[in-house]
Amino acid sequence: MTKFSFEVKLKAVQMYLAGIGSPTIARRLGIKGKISVQTWVARYRKYGIQGLEIRSPKFDYDGDFKLKVLNWKKQHKASYPQTALQFDISNPGTIANWQRKLKERGIEALFTRRGRANHMMTNHNHQARKQLSELERLKADNRALKVENEYLKKLEALVQRRGQSKKNIKSSKN
Repeated sequence: MTKFSFEVKLKAVQMYLAGIGSPTIARRLGIKGKISVQTWVARYRKYGIQGLEIRSPKFDYDGDFKLKVLNWKKQHKASYPQTALQFDISNPGTIANWQRKLKERGIEALFTRRGRANHMMTNHNHQARKQLSELERLKADNRALKVENEYLKKLEALVQRRGQSKKNIKSSKN
């Protein structure tokens, strides 16, 4: 669940654009710090009203994207909020977490999936893989049998031709 609704964010931005300072807005709306207000204003200016919309908390970034973001931050000597704004990441703390993981555990940490594996999904995936493997094995067996069948047909035809050739040779000698 998000801390602030879309309506609260929009009201804060409208108040800021009307000339009210971010500390005053934060106090009036019950927001702990002015940084949130400033972040919402920056997102509104860059992305419009969509920048204030609440996104799914299950949004997952891949390792390549995380590296790209961290490299950009380093090259531009940017802050976490600036970097989050540049890459449309709603929470600058997300980038700080990536930075910490990189420092503590290395680059591999950016590519690992978070949380525990869902045993139901793991079991389901294992069964699906097992079924796929079984299907692939059956297809391979089928191909091998077809090849063997074709080979035997050609061998039989060759034997028949040789048999015909021997009969023809014997009948021509008589």
